[in-house]
Amino acid sequence: MEIDTIYYKAKDGRLFTDPLKCEAYEKTLGILPGSVADLISQMEKLIKPESYIFGIVFVRMPDGQKRFYVRCTCCVDDQLESFVNVKDLTWEQRYLYETAGDFMETLRRIDKDAPCQYMIVYSSNIDFNNGPGIIANLNKTIWEDIKDY
Repeated sequence: MEIDTIYYKAKDGRLFTDPLKCEAYEKTLGILPGSVADLISQMEKLIKPESYIFGIVFVRMPDGQKRFYVRCTCCVDDQLESFVNVKDLTWEQRYLYETAGDFMETLRRIDKDAPCQYMIVYSSNIDFNNGPGIIANLNKTIWEDIKDY
């Protein structure tokens, strides 16, 4: 007897021959496009948790409030050089920084279905010197019902 193909069935009935692809697909079930969960999913696919990020995320909370989440990685040599010799410091001591993993933990505390809009630049190097990447999304639903004052 020969086994021809083994199929893995996702929760919604879709069939896969690769168990890892089936598992990855199931993680995306129930994710609303343009939501915080969608952003986290995109970050998990494209950005290593230890990568440095610089970006902004605009979220419309379920109660209608709008919030900005700003994360930056930037050199603070100019602010430090009057106190210490910056050449004696490590790269991490010379920068204010946020990693993708740290930011994803913050995002996981927000309602997963909350719509969001974002632009995030990421790099494996703290100085963004080694081919940074970018992810961005425009979500018009965030701007609904905003009144000019």
